[in-house]
Amino acid sequence: MKKSIYFHIDEYNRDTIVAAGLFKKLGKEFNFFFGNRLDEFRLKSYDVFDIYIFPSLEKLENAFKEPKNCKGKIFILPHESISGSTKVKRRLELHLTGVISDKVLKKKWLSKINGFFLWGKSHYKVLKNYSKEISNKSIIVGHPRHDKTFYKKNNKNNKKFSVGLVSRFDRINIFDDRINFENIYNGWLDKFNFKYAFDNKRNVEHQFFNLVLDFRFFLDIILLLNKKKIIPEIRPHPRENRNNWFKFRNKTNLDFNIGKFDETFVDWINRQDLIICSASTSLYDCVLLNKNTIVIDSLSNERAKHGNLFLDDFDPIIKYLNRPKSIKAIEKILYQKNKVKFTHGLKKLLNNEVNYPDHNNSLEKITNFLKTNHSFKADFNLSKLIKQKIFVITQNYIAFKFLIKRAIGFKEVSSIFSLGFSRYRRIKNYFND
Repeated sequence: MKKSIYFHIDEYNRDTIVAAGLFKKLGKEFNFFFGNRLDEFRLKSYDVFDIYIFPSLEKLENAFKEPKNCKGKIFILPHESISGSTKVKRRLELHLTGVISDKVLKKKWLSKINGFFLWGKSHYKVLKNYSKEISNKSIIVGHPRHDKTFYKKNNKNNKKFSVGLVSRFDRINIFDDRINFENIYNGWLDKFNFKYAFDNKRNVEHQFFNLVLDFRFFLDIILLLNKKKIIPEIRPHPRENRNNWFKFRNKTNLDFNIGKFDETFVDWINRQDLIICSASTSLYDCVLLNKNTIVIDSLSNERAKHGNLFLDDFDPIIKYLNRPKSIKAIEKILYQKNKVKFTHGLKKLLNNEVNYPDHNNSLEKITNFLKTNHSFKADFNLSKLIKQKIFVITQNYIAFKFLIKRAIGFKEVSSIFSLGFSRYRRIKNYFND
């Protein structure tokens, strides 16, 4: 009986490409199962998988509540390129080790994890400084979305000049329709003890200031592009409400498209001639794919004053990209090819953060590790097989309910989506398309 792997797809557009790649490499040795936020509350009852791959300790805790409730082997494979630089490394530490305040409980969870698949040397260094015991269970693999396995699909077919806008307005357009009162309240509590460039107060108005500022610049840029007969394509952040973009478009005179839900982020980037975005970890994807990129963080001198020292506002990747200081400056360079120059400094940064240039073998490293250490046959267990089937049947039941909702106008978002038969097939057949 083959062992089973459960891969947690936290955000559909970002994580499915990794899920598809691992299935391609491990599908013959393991039975593959996928899950998401809708499945988290059921995993404790369906603890029937031999290997679990989660993006963070938080997601693992959400699923199982207590370490004793998970009997399988657990591996953490982060899903975003949080920098390990001096300013933001504390955020990376929280991302890797979790924000559990109870030190005893946190230690139990960390000891339960069998290994971390890390993106780069800086990530390993952060873990080693936190705990040598945990770092000994870590493997540096690289940026999993940019394994060479995916490159053969990354061909741009459209002939028109295409511009992609990477949206990241999750705090003012959150996927679960949370009201902004609640967002402000959570920021006021300051769970992560963030530090702002403007002052040290525990508040969230700085984040709202920059989000509203960036959104206003998005409107300026869309208007500029429309005057040039260009219809840009918005790529909503995975934690954004895509439905609101459609509603907003219908109420304005601005002309823009919204990216397809089932298209991976890497494939979407490759369809564009130019990417425009604010400070974001997505910039690592743009650089690795050698895309012409414009960052809008310098369009206002006020923005830096409200930046969060622990988030993406001061990520070192930004300084290697084109950062115009006005909308007029964007207009002048719109059609220019300003691809990033791979200087010694940039190569060193990418090596530390995403294991460049060996990032293109990231999935191979994960695959070899799991095949070497965990691919041996498991004893036949009828009860486990039945529960695995029931788990998938339940997923298809949820997918059917979502199908009915979609028929009456509901649109899924990348953080809340169904994983039924058609989605399983789409992920497993990704390389056959």
